[in-house]
Amino acid sequence: MDEFIQLIMKQLGVSAEEGKSATGSVMKMVKDQVGESLFSQISEKLPGVQGLVGASEQGAASGGGGGGLMGSLTSLAGSLLGDKAKGLAEITAVLSKAGLSLDKIPMFISALVTFLKTKLGNDLFANVAAKLPELLGKSK
Repeated sequence: MDEFIQLIMKQLGVSAEEGKSATGSVMKMVKDQVGESLFSQISEKLPGVQGLVGASEQGAASGGGGGGLMGSLTSLAGSLLGDKAKGLAEITAVLSKAGLSLDKIPMFISALVTFLKTKLGNDLFANVAAKLPELLGKSK
């Protein structure tokens, strides 16, 4: 995952800490959505991903969470626009909390999707994509 962190630092001009926080937060969402079995396959292909997810989980446990204004907006988006919008709002909230500005979020997601396609291979990426259509901008 260090390769991806370096890539987004260069492309987006974010710090290493912001890059790790954003990546760990999104990969935690991936882990929560795809389950342990599929995530263990992802972990084999992406050295360091478990550490990023672990750091993200510790951060959430020590005061992070879905509360406040962003939590309310995420909940509102889900109730008004359905699950796809809720998923997009959750990703946006997570990345904003990690320190990414709204203008950098689409570039981050695009870079992550491209990286995952390259590193995971077609079959594994397809399995992940089927469980996370909102990350790819597709409806279920």
